[in-house]
Amino acid sequence: MRSRSALAVSLVGIVAAGSLAPALAAPKKPAPIKKTYTATAPVPDPTPISGETGGNCSPTLDQAKHEAPFAIPYAGTLKVDLNGFQGDWALAVLDAKGAKIADHDNDLGTAIDEPSTITIKLKKKTTVTIRACNFAGGPTATVTLLYTAK
Repeated sequence: MRSRSALAVSLVGIVAAGSLAPALAAPKKPAPIKKTYTATAPVPDPTPISGETGGNCSPTLDQAKHEAPFAIPYAGTLKVDLNGFQGDWALAVLDAKGAKIADHDNDLGTAIDEPSTITIKLKKKTTVTIRACNFAGGPTATVTLLYTAK
């Protein structure tokens, strides 16, 4: 009789452990967030070259930049690509207060129409602004965002 009792208790324990396994499993990472849009900045503004405006992607003319907010839902990595433009464009990411946290402009030894890329890690939920700037180019560019969970 004792062996039957022990067997029954063991089976109950195994069933209970099996029902808890999904709850104890590691949480599943959210799917990456991908977004693509056309940035429009019809008026080129080469004044950032002077360094007096705040550097890369800091034009004095509002028509020389396209800004788009992007909600960061959780800690992770943001990759921003700027391509599909003619001439010279630059790229920047601003924090929720409007301060520049990253920027990219091609060096003098690089073709002016080479795509720009910024990759940054973000530690918490926030909103950033993606700024695409027309330094000396055509009126549009393509911006692609990829956000992956930590």
